[in-house]
Amino acid sequence: MDKENENMIFDDNDENAADTVQMEPVTDSADSYAQEYPEEEYSEEEYPGEPEQEEYAEADEQEDEVTEEEYQDYLRRKRQRNESIKKKNRHRRTFTHIFAGILLSVFIISVSSFLAVYIIKTAFDFTGIGKTYCQAQIYIDEDSSVDDIAMQLANQGVITMPEIFKMYVSMSDKENDFINGTFTVDSTMSYSTLLMKMQTVTIANQVTEITIIEGMTADEIAQLLEDNLVCRAEDFLAQCKKLEDTYKFQKRLENEPLKFYQMEGYLFPNKYEFYTIPELEDNKELDTSENAADVIDRMFESFNENLEGRYYNRMTAMGLTLDETITLASIVQKEADSVENMKNVASVFYNRMAASESFPKFESDVTVLYVDEHIKPHMSKSEISANSKMFDAYNTYECDGIPVGPVCNPGMDAIKAVLYPNDTAYYYFCADPETTEMYFAETIEEHEQNLIACGLEDAIAE
Repeated sequence: MDKENENMIFDDNDENAADTVQMEPVTDSADSYAQEYPEEEYSEEEYPGEPEQEEYAEADEQEDEVTEEEYQDYLRRKRQRNESIKKKNRHRRTFTHIFAGILLSVFIISVSSFLAVYIIKTAFDFTGIGKTYCQAQIYIDEDSSVDDIAMQLANQGVITMPEIFKMYVSMSDKENDFINGTFTVDSTMSYSTLLMKMQTVTIANQVTEITIIEGMTADEIAQLLEDNLVCRAEDFLAQCKKLEDTYKFQKRLENEPLKFYQMEGYLFPNKYEFYTIPELEDNKELDTSENAADVIDRMFESFNENLEGRYYNRMTAMGLTLDETITLASIVQKEADSVENMKNVASVFYNRMAASESFPKFESDVTVLYVDEHIKPHMSKSEISANSKMFDAYNTYECDGIPVGPVCNPGMDAIKAVLYPNDTAYYYFCADPETTEMYFAETIEEHEQNLIACGLEDAIAE
């Protein structure tokens, strides 16, 4: 028997047995799929599903027989089905939002991490902290641009972010402040230190010893400093014209409009060691203002240390101000050649001040020379014409008593001679121009005889 007939069963009792064939049920592909992947079962509360069609048919056939309670129950189940569908949709949207949020968070974290690394790297480069030490020589000339300098620094490992360095230079407004020369820098320097290094005059480790001699004037000291490559004379003299109140003695002074140099007299004579500026030899236009300020501070500090409290007490006892004391000492310094003669010269001025009606003026030649040799050469013709009052304020043949300010920078011997003069009756003095021997006199007749002895007959008053 073939397989097709194996499933056939004939019923002898049925008159139609020959015509009737019974087939065992064959499972089709859909049923097979349903058995392999059965649908998830839901309770009626979770997912009630739709009413079976028979239920709808029966409801249609018996529409007139549906009660209000059954109809409300039908609506309730329909609402539950709709709510279940909405809930599932909300779950899908929530998952989508969560997934999108995760992606956004990952993006933000990635960008933040990149920015954090970039900022940290910039901070290290900006401050020089945490960088591997690397030293380099940077050459700058008149053709070097900020781009060129930044690339030199980057190529030699001093900086890692040249664009940030250029931005810093631009924001600092120092693009044009670089100085020509070769500069030694290293990777541990901050941007500000690098700029200062390449925009500040290089001070060599070599020092020079400068001796300020008693009686030197401000402009003589300034030229000495420039000749020894310490600073420009012009920058030093600019400092001499400013009165500040950093030191104790400066608080006792007042700004005097008729003074040419406010700080003449206070550049204390001493031996000093100063750093030299090699570039100054080839470039006389270098700005050495900061160096000049350091130099003059050293001199002020020396003055402050040497003028002890007892000398100030003595000034007060004698009725003198600090500036009057130093001014008198500067004239004494210029006129006398020894400590003893300084005390005698000082006594002459005190005697004249005590007899001011008879001797209103000091008549000291050194005050005239100071105007002609140390003030006028620093003025234009128009300035000379406009400053006759200043000249007269220094000239002791024109002004009465103590002049407006010092005519040099006296040493301690001259200062002490003014504070502790000899007790004499002298009103006159002169000196032999060849031997420098000094002669003192109480009367005009004695003084004229001394002038003749010194070969100064021309100085005898008519």
